[in-house]
Formats: sequence, structure tokens, C-alpha cells
Amino acid sequence: MAAADLNGDGTIEVAVTTTNTQKTGAQVFVFEPNGTLYQPAGTMFQAWPRYNTASGAGGDADFNGQGNSGYGCYGENVGIGNLDDDANLEIVVTYDDHQINVFKHDGTSVLASDWYTNPSSQWLGQRMGWGQFIRWFDPTVEDDHYHAHGAWPDVNSTMWLQWTASPPNVVDVDGDGKNDVVGIPNAEEHTPYVTQGYAFMALHGAQGDGSLSARRLDAFTQLPFSDQPAVRASGDYYPPSGIPAPTTVDIVGDARPEIVAPIDDGYVYAISPDGQRLWRFDYAKGAPKTFASEVVAADLNKDGIPELVFGTYSLQPNAGRIVVLANTGQLLFDVPLPGQGMDGNGIGIPAAPTLADLDGNGTLEIVVTTFDHGLDVFTVPGSGVGCLLWPTGRGNLLRNGMGPSTVK
Repeated sequence: MAAADLNGDGTIEVAVTTTNTQKTGAQVFVFEPNGTLYQPAGTMFQAWPRYNTASGAGGDADFNGQGNSGYGCYGENVGIGNLDDDANLEIVVTYDDHQINVFKHDGTSVLASDWYTNPSSQWLGQRMGWGQFIRWFDPTVEDDHYHAHGAWPDVNSTMWLQWTASPPNVVDVDGDGKNDVVGIPNAEEHTPYVTQGYAFMALHGAQGDGSLSARRLDAFTQLPFSDQPAVRASGDYYPPSGIPAPTTVDIVGDARPEIVAPIDDGYVYAISPDGQRLWRFDYAKGAPKTFASEVVAADLNKDGIPELVFGTYSLQPNAGRIVVLANTGQLLFDVPLPGQGMDGNGIGIPAAPTLADLDGNGTLEIVVTTFDHGLDVFTVPGSGVGCLLWPTGRGNLLRNGMGPSTVK
């Protein structure tokens, strides 16, 4: 789930995705606070849920000729923010497949750049929506397939991007005053698919004439890429793999956001808005099937520079740790959790910590939830509440992937 005031009327709407895998079934819902489906005033077709089976105006069955179809959403698959020139907010959704889509608040899909056109003979040359084409790791493959209409790429030698576990953020990456979309899909190859690594992607929004819509930012033409995580055997479900949730905050002080994220190769990465790796921190220390939570960010010691906080988990005894890094990736604290137990799902901290002043004394606490023994609360003596950049999961209590670098 994610929430925001989509149309600026002072009421918060709630976007919810489902695991429905039927291509004609609904995957994305938007609700009013009272639980009824959100229906913008003046909309002559049923706005939500999507995808629907309707044709004509507002219909997904024949949207832009080809029509829209979705796939299941199995994780933190929703982001919200303004991605065009009107005042209403858009909803970004990632799927258990190779597509990412952007919906307007009335449920209709947003068109991608006219650089991308349909290679299918039935709709040849027709402009496509965000969710109507597969994203590939190599930009030349996308261009050859969706612009030059070349042969279908071979997945045994070409990586395509899988968005299953990738939460999307809406944020102004390059500081041009326009929001972009950030996600970290895994790149797959071969049949059956094998993850080769995780790709840090930044895509333009649909502002202006839409000519850049869904195109990569120049700095992310060649995508920053992680190491390959260990390949898990079929049926090896526990502990569940980590979520590559991006934390998009300015940690170096240049007024542009970095992308900080835990990756299943055992590192937390910091990627600059120029598409360069600033650093990575080895949280797994070589231990197998060890994963990290989403990273939260705040100025803990009131020196004007943010620190980064996350947790770790695995199936090993006493695997739960709370880790605090400097903005440079230097380790400041690595604290084992007290009273750790045993649990077949995992041991330690799977979800983002929350930074907040729980007792009203003007200093912060770090709150973590664990697989194995409940909640832990850590005090942070000498801290303050004046700079909470990304204090909880997905950036805020509405869980929508917006942060201080999001253009409102």
C-alpha cells in the first residue's frame, strides 16, 4: 500500500496492489478513506481498479491499440508523486515481470516517449504506454527493439529487467525541478531466469511534451550494477531475500539526492545522481543468505550531516544487528540485538527501522521489528529531531516513496 492526496483536495487516497496474476484481472486499486473506490469528479468512466476489461475511453482492453495487462505485485510495488505538468499525482507500479507502469489519478496509463513505438505488426509504429514494453539492461537493445524494430532479443545472452522486488520512488534526481522515477530491478538472463545483478535505474517523468517520458536520464544510460547475488536453489525460501528499496536523499550536501539501497549481494550501495558508485558497505561479511533492511537516514548527532541506519538478518544465530553508517559509508556502530531467538523465517531485522522521538524528550529513538523476538527500541543520546530525511520505510508514514528531494 501507499497513500497520498492525489488530487489536492485535502483527502488522502490509498493505492493498493494485489498478487492477481491474471492478465485480465485487476492489480491496482485506489480507495477513498471510507473504503469506496476513488472516482475523480467529472470522470465519465470507472477510474479504478486497473487493469480493467473495458474498451473505449478509459478502457484498458484497447488502450493505445495493444491494450494494457498487468501481473502480480508481490512486494512494496507502489510509488506516488507528480510526474507530469498538472497538479494531480501519478501512481507508479512495478510488477512481477519486466514492466513498470505509471497511472494518472483517473486510472489511465501514461504514454512513454514517442521514441518507443510498437514493434508488433498489428500495431506497428504506434506509440506505447509505460507499461506496454519490456525494459532491458542494455539501452541499445531497447532502442533496437522498440525504435528500430529489430529482432526479438535473446534472453540467453541479453539481460532484461525484472521489477518484482523493486519499490519505485518519485524524486528529482538531476535537480532540474522535475520528478523522475527511481527503481532497482534485478537483471536476468537464461532460461530459467538467473539474476546477474541489480541495476540502478532512473527514468524521466512525462513532463512537457512527453518526449522524454520513460527514457533514461543521461547519467543512467549505462546502469550502475551490483555484483551477482548467490543463486538460490528451487524451494529455498527462507530467510526471504532482501528488498532493493531505494532511499533517495542528499547525503553529500550538493542539493541532489543519492540513491542508497541494500542489495542481496551483501552490500549497501550509494549511487550518485550522476550515476556513479560513491561507495558500498559490506554488511554480510561473507556470511551466506544474509540480507539487510531498507536504509533510513537522519542527522543523528546534530552536526548537519546525515547518518544511515539499517538492520540485518539471516538464519544464523544472533544474526540481527543494527548498523549505523556515516554519509561516506564508514561504519559508526554495529550493534547486535539483545535477546535474539530462533525463527525459521529468519533472525534479525527484515523491515526498515523507524527513527522518531517516542517519549517526547527531544532526542531520537531507533525502533526495529524482528523476525525472532518482537520489537527493540534503542536510544540515541545527543540526537535531535531537526533533520529526519528518510525516517521510516518508503520515506514517510504514507509509504509512498517520496522524500525531501521530491518536487511537490
